Amino acid sequence: MNTKRLMLLFICIGLFSCQEKKENSFLFTLQVEDPNLEQEYSIHTSSFGTEAAYSFTLDENGSYATEVKIDEPKTISLSGNFYKPLYVTPGKSLTVKVKMDDKTPVFSYEGEGAVYPQIFDQLATLDQEFSDKYQELDHRQYSLDWDVFKQELDELTEKKRAIVETKTNNLPKDFEIVLDAHLFASKVNEMNLYGSYYNAYKKEEGEADFSVPGKADFYSQAFAFDAKALASAEFSNLISSYVTSKGIDQLGDLGDTPWYSIPDNWSKIYEFTKNNKNIPDAYKAYMLGSYVSSLTMALGIDGAWDIKEDFVKSYPNYNQVDQINASYEKWEPLRKGNVAPDFEYESLNGEMVSLSSLKGSVVYVDVWATWCGPCISEFPSYKALKKRLEDAKDVKWLYVSVDEAKDKEKWVNFLAKNELDGIQLFGGNGWDTSITEKYQIRGIPRYLLIDKDGKIYSSNAPRPSSGDIIYDEIQKLRGVRLERATSLK
Repeated sequence: MNTKRLMLLFICIGLFSCQEKKENSFLFTLQVEDPNLEQEYSIHTSSFGTEAAYSFTLDENGSYATEVKIDEPKTISLSGNFYKPLYVTPGKSLTVKVKMDDKTPVFSYEGEGAVYPQIFDQLATLDQEFSDKYQELDHRQYSLDWDVFKQELDELTEKKRAIVETKTNNLPKDFEIVLDAHLFASKVNEMNLYGSYYNAYKKEEGEADFSVPGKADFYSQAFAFDAKALASAEFSNLISSYVTSKGIDQLGDLGDTPWYSIPDNWSKIYEFTKNNKNIPDAYKAYMLGSYVSSLTMALGIDGAWDIKEDFVKSYPNYNQVDQINASYEKWEPLRKGNVAPDFEYESLNGEMVSLSSLKGSVVYVDVWATWCGPCISEFPSYKALKKRLEDAKDVKWLYVSVDEAKDKEKWVNFLAKNELDGIQLFGGNGWDTSITEKYQIRGIPRYLLIDKDGKIYSSNAPRPSSGDIIYDEIQKLRGVRLERATSLK
């Protein structure tokens, strides 16, 4: 978009805003130098939500402008061939300019809201300088002795605070709260990372795990912040990770089974958080709302529905209730008992295979990609599951790769190297393919379980690593009595 056209756009929006002041939105403009016009970008206005509020491509001049709906200051995220969190406020315009420097994005900002990302970028620069200072060490700053590391970290925090105090004199009080919370969370995260690196790489055999001094007090200090601090992505992520880890701790010993492979565990963590008296009420709605907004990714619509209903009933005034309800409505066609949306892809041997062509069999669908580590980590459990059901001729094992077309040879070689049998299908369009759209797939691995009538039994089935859980589900669909299913090993 040339300068005159861009000015005209701003004038038109400005005139409209004069007639009706928009206090629940801001004008966002993205300008990319030397853009790839086929690249899709997304704006997420919820820190943990899986649905993009805005998806777009750039015009022929590498520009895009829209009015983004927000009801309070918050951190949104801009993603495409880069990822950028941005603190924004209603009623403020923001233009983000991007120039690629050897595949690294360089950002600059204009508009009334430009000061906020400018400050965060200055803080990020100090973090990078701190890390680069020790780039010759095996694990950078985490290779230092604790006392030296802590002193250096304290000095870094003071440098950041000097920037904050200089820049925030004429800025809203709410933003000062967010920056204070950001500095606190950044420091805590660095100390936690030190502990993780020490225990992974520096701890000697027989030595007890390193425990960060004062760690027990971190979260009581965090909960003392005003709830407006949750507009800091760094702070809200710290809080949510802490509470989730506490929920996982109370699940007990799960053996070798990952906690997330057992559907009931997600409900237990929700209940633990809801009933945890150590979490201030001001935080609880936000944290549970964030949890519920992304829960369909873990449990599908059937597993998440009752939790969502409880949340909406318990927190009817939460400001994203409407967004959560709208997100769940998109999942409604995927509820248990509905006819499974059909898809068709080319198989490894060049034939076109559709889901509907497998009607009459129980179908376990694995949506994966060769670049997906968690997908690949499930394959040993998958092979064990198929071994237990090797005589079940009425079960079809259907794999759908969401690799890009350019990676087809890589896919073929991967299958050969890892000796993966079953029906292997190749999507060839990455995320932009029918199965991801029809089944609301935003993350992989994802598993579907379809009954013999071609109806959905689970649009987010248990992983192979769930062991007896997925085994018993498949056996029930085959008509094998549960008592017999659980006894077979």
